[in-house]
Amino acid sequence: MQYYSQPTQYPYPPQQYMQPVCYPPQPTPEQQRKNTYRRLLRKNANSTGVLLLLFFGAELIISVVVVFILTALGVREEGSAGVLTLLENGMISMFVFFLVGLIYCLIRRLRFAAIFPFEKIRGGFLAQLCVIGLAFSLMSNYIVSLVNGVFGLFGVENTGGSFEVGDQPNILLYILVVAILPAFAEEFAFRGIVMGVLRPYSEGLAIIISSAAFALMHGNFVQLPFTFCCGLVFAFIDIKTNSLLPSIIVHFLNNGLSVLSDILISYKILDEMTANMCYGILFVILGILSFIFIKRFINKDDGSFFTLKNGNTVLPYKEKVKTAITSPTLIAFAAVMVTYSLLNLVMGAA
Repeated sequence: MQYYSQPTQYPYPPQQYMQPVCYPPQPTPEQQRKNTYRRLLRKNANSTGVLLLLFFGAELIISVVVVFILTALGVREEGSAGVLTLLENGMISMFVFFLVGLIYCLIRRLRFAAIFPFEKIRGGFLAQLCVIGLAFSLMSNYIVSLVNGVFGLFGVENTGGSFEVGDQPNILLYILVVAILPAFAEEFAFRGIVMGVLRPYSEGLAIIISSAAFALMHGNFVQLPFTFCCGLVFAFIDIKTNSLLPSIIVHFLNNGLSVLSDILISYKILDEMTANMCYGILFVILGILSFIFIKRFINKDDGSFFTLKNGNTVLPYKEKVKTAITSPTLIAFAAVMVTYSLLNLVMGAA
C-alpha cells in the first residue's frame, strides 16, 4: 500500500471557515411601519419647504424684473410711486401664490377636494366662528402695536410697508390689493396647500407649520406675532369646519378694517385718536361675543371642539413634530426668511 504525504499547510487558514457569519438585526414590523411613516412625513415636509422657497424666490425675482422694466421705461415717476408700490408688493405676490401653488398641486397630483375643502357650514355657526376669529385678529393687532412701540424705542420703524391713500382709483386698488386678494391668495397657499399636505399626519402639526410659514413669509419681525397668531386662528377654524371659507372671510374682514381706517383718516373723516377709539370699542364688543360663543362651545360638547386629530398614531406627536421641523428645506426656508427679515429690520433702522 502506498501512502502520500499530507500537506503540512492548508491553502487557506482553517479558522477562516469557522468564523460565524453575523447579520445585522432586522427591524421588527412595528419599526418598519414607523420608518415608512417617518419617511413619508419627511418627504411631504420637504416638499412643503420647497414650495415655500419657490413662493419667496418667484416673488423676489418677478418683483426685481418688474421694477427693472418699469425703471428702464421711465414709468416709475414720483407721482405714480404709490400705485406702483401697490402693484409690485401686492398683485405680484398674489399672482405668485396662485401660479406657483397651482403648478405644485398639478405636479404632485394632489386632490383639490382634500387640499381646498369647502364643506357646507350652517350660517349661525359660520357667523360665530367669524366673530371669534376677528376678535383674536384684533387682539393680535394690539400685540403688533406693543412690539412696534418696543422697536420704536430703538429707532426701528415698522418694516411692513405702508401705502398712501390717494384719489379714487388708488382707493379701489388699495382695497383690492390689501383686503381682497390676500384673503384668497394667502388662504389658498397656506391654509390650503401647506396645511392640507401636512394635515393627514397631524392637525396640530399642520396648524403650527402653516402658521409659522405664513408669519415668516411676510419678512417682517414687527408683524411676526400678529401674523403667527392670525395664522393659528385661521387654520384652527378652517380645520374645525373643513372649509377655507371662514378664514377667507375673517382674513378679508381683518384687512378690510385696516383699509377702512386708513381711508377715513386719510380723508379727514376721522382723526387717528377717534379711529383707534372705534377700533377699541369694536374689539371689546367682539371679545364679549367671543367669550359667550366659546363658552357655549365648551358646554355643548364638553370641550371636544378644541381637540385636534393626531392622524396616524404610528409615531407619537412629538416625534412627528421633530421629523417635520428638521426637514432640510423647511430649515432652509426659515433661515432665508429670518435673514431677509433682518435685512428689512436693519434698513428700517438706517
